[in-house]
Amino acid sequence: MPKKQQESIRRQRRSLDQQIEALQTKILALRDREARKQAKADPAMRLATSAVKSIDKALAATKSGEMRKALTQARSTLAGHLGLDGAPRTRSAANNDLPDALLSYVRSNPRQRGEHIAVALSTDAATIRPVMKRLIAAGQVRTEGQKRGMTYEAV
Repeated sequence: MPKKQQESIRRQRRSLDQQIEALQTKILALRDREARKQAKADPAMRLATSAVKSIDKALAATKSGEMRKALTQARSTLAGHLGLDGAPRTRSAANNDLPDALLSYVRSNPRQRGEHIAVALSTDAATIRPVMKRLIAAGQVRTEGQKRGMTYEAV
């Protein structure tokens, strides 16, 4: 059977809502990729993104409460401005809400791939991967498929 015909049959099996959701996910991914592309071209955005990453490293290394408070405040200010401008999101060492957000999202949107979940949560796949592994190990999420085709579903 020709590839186009197989794809046509596969499309027919998905409901209209599933097709719309898939297209919306693609649109979000395209917008995010374009924002990252523009941010890479802007030297100020590159430096600000680098500063957020440096603050994350400093947060991971410090034990001083006052220093952590100051770094957290500086990071949230910088990251807030980056988010307003549509710049790429950076991984946050201080993001304690991610497991709850992931589990909630997977419950309400079963059988989504990791990259779609990351786009929906305004982060990247590398950030959610270790958290998702912990949720799987805890038995709160199960997987289906392999590698990039893996989908997640709440138990």
